[in-house]
Amino acid sequence: MGGEENVVSGSEFSSEIRKSENNSLDKELDRIRLRRTDKSKKFPKTFDDVVLIFGLIAGIVFFGGVTLLSSGMLAGDSIILDENLSKTPLDTGGECVDNKGAVSFSIFIEDHDEIKIRSKNVLFDKFSVLVVKITNYSDSEPYYEYYKSDIGNVEFSFELEEDVIDGHYSLSAQIYQSSDESEFIVTNKSSFDEVSSQLQMNGDEKLVDLEVSGHSLEISDPEPRDCFTMTEFGYWGWALMAAEWAGGRETAMLTGGSAGVPAWWMASISLGMSIFFLCVQYPLMHRMYHRDIDDILTKKQLFRLIERTLIKSEENLRIRINFDELKMQERAISIDIIIPYLSTNKTIGEATDIRARLTKNLLEEFAIFGEMRPLQIKSICLDGKNNSSNNEFILSSDLSLIVSERSPLSEDYSTFFSGLGANGKLEEDIIYTLDKWFRKHNLLDYGSAIIVDEESVLIRVIYTPMMKFSYFLYRKSFIDMQDDLTNFLHMNLEDLLGDRELIVSARNEKASLSDRAVAGRVEVGANKDGLVGNVIKGISGAVTGRVEIEKNQDDLVGEAMVAKQAGLTGVLLQNPFMGDILSSVEYVAHSNRSRIDKYGFWGLIVFVWIPFMASGVLVGAMLGLVARMRFRRVLLACLVGGSAASITWAYTARGIIEFMEKYHAQTFIPFLILLAFVFTFLHLRRNKRRRREELFRESMAFFATSSNSNF
Repeated sequence: MGGEENVVSGSEFSSEIRKSENNSLDKELDRIRLRRTDKSKKFPKTFDDVVLIFGLIAGIVFFGGVTLLSSGMLAGDSIILDENLSKTPLDTGGECVDNKGAVSFSIFIEDHDEIKIRSKNVLFDKFSVLVVKITNYSDSEPYYEYYKSDIGNVEFSFELEEDVIDGHYSLSAQIYQSSDESEFIVTNKSSFDEVSSQLQMNGDEKLVDLEVSGHSLEISDPEPRDCFTMTEFGYWGWALMAAEWAGGRETAMLTGGSAGVPAWWMASISLGMSIFFLCVQYPLMHRMYHRDIDDILTKKQLFRLIERTLIKSEENLRIRINFDELKMQERAISIDIIIPYLSTNKTIGEATDIRARLTKNLLEEFAIFGEMRPLQIKSICLDGKNNSSNNEFILSSDLSLIVSERSPLSEDYSTFFSGLGANGKLEEDIIYTLDKWFRKHNLLDYGSAIIVDEESVLIRVIYTPMMKFSYFLYRKSFIDMQDDLTNFLHMNLEDLLGDRELIVSARNEKASLSDRAVAGRVEVGANKDGLVGNVIKGISGAVTGRVEIEKNQDDLVGEAMVAKQAGLTGVLLQNPFMGDILSSVEYVAHSNRSRIDKYGFWGLIVFVWIPFMASGVLVGAMLGLVARMRFRRVLLACLVGGSAASITWAYTARGIIEFMEKYHAQTFIPFLILLAFVFTFLHLRRNKRRRREELFRESMAFFATSSNSNF
């Protein structure tokens, strides 16, 4: 995916870009910037805006409806919906019966050889006796009789005797209740006969067929199933959604089918989820990833964008970048950059701070130009300050980023400013003002440095919030604090500063989520030595939508940063949970792009339809984006494919279960459900691992080339 053909260096463009093509590329970039920053668009204006609104309304109706059903507020005990639809072709299970308020029974096999009987709708304030009889069809007398007494509903489990011969039997269940509140202990026919005069049968007798074959039991109920109430539909709606979210559509359908949930309800829940997520997330993904053909940057345009962004950063950070040695590797899944620079006598930031600001500036430009590929950079100080002592790529070649060692402000600033005695008064006032600033914001001075001369004042502040759980609760970014300190110093020391240039650098030593407030999302993983926590320093300042720090058994280490999207798009798609899902969806889409390039619209429908491929509507939508298909064609293909998949599974799940029951394999149904869940989990885990390897392996190889240069 990488390779020499994807690597661009400043040296090969030094004569071409910086001379004859410089102005031309800048004009093209400015035109693209102007189009993409045009704020005159109204909402809703485009078709994807309308789809987004429809998706939000559909979600409110869908989730609100299931919530209303499960709460029992909407005709909770009514069976009118199931009763009417069970008479139509929508319900392949046959017509249900109304047992509302009447005594009924659930009879099923549990744990291979155990028969379980559970009564329903029995009055709870009276004593009950459950009578179970097993009769051979060739005899008139019961083969076995079982008795169980309780208050209200009765639940009873039993195993057949070992001397039961193979054959077909009739199993009956009856409930008897006392006419008063007297309690009896009934365990056999004798005790039942003793109290039978005080008992009367409640409801009808329940009859099912029982087949005994070796150690296998099978129950067939010739009577129609009980109708589901509205409340039961609500409960099963949430259960099916949870099963589909955790283990995929297949898991949800097998779970519902084994419990006798009507196929039309399973299909409705799956379709509702598909429509909501497709019509909400696809327009957002389209807004994040889609660019008009005229807005897609060529390799030269991308390199020029990086170059001119770094030129501005060079001025702000007081560093000198060696543009001749600047390198860029462009891949389908990432953009990798090596940035060599020299410090100056006014360079105040550490290597980690410099890298953070370079990353921030690049990602801000990427966000404007719609470049959403992960960004990885390696910044190298050519004069040796803060560089790694080895040749391995370890988070910007800056070991202080990992072990939390602070580098000095400058190696020889004390020599350069040897005659600062005349500025002692200003230095004392700065110290006093800094102390006031720390108290004002309730911060602890974790290490500050002040250098004053006749031309400039350089101040570097490292602070940590003095509050409990600051890592999670402190919300201000280091950029906010840096700007605040600069204004505070100007306000209090304006007369003393005079014409001196004020240069301020501030950093939160704890690298709390306050610094991540500047970023859309920051994830911290283990580094090569297994250390965590301090890795986030310097990264947190980057305006990122996603930061992924990954490692596997092969010591793949790196940072992948995605530009932050503002507004609803960023909130919904760039939080930690959705960011993980989105990155996996991207990988699957890139992996299957060749199929869609070959088969197009119909291939996308089949891809979304086919089960056991993690090929849901979101993956299909991302695949359409990657293949640059038109929005409406992708939306239609995903709707058709997703609907076909939901209906197919809903109406075949029960058939799969009945097939297994026919061949006495019903005990494998829970295993089949678990297998579907495990398959989905392992598939997602494998995709995540493979994506990580592809994302970082070539990047590490690219960054390793800097060790062989004159850096």
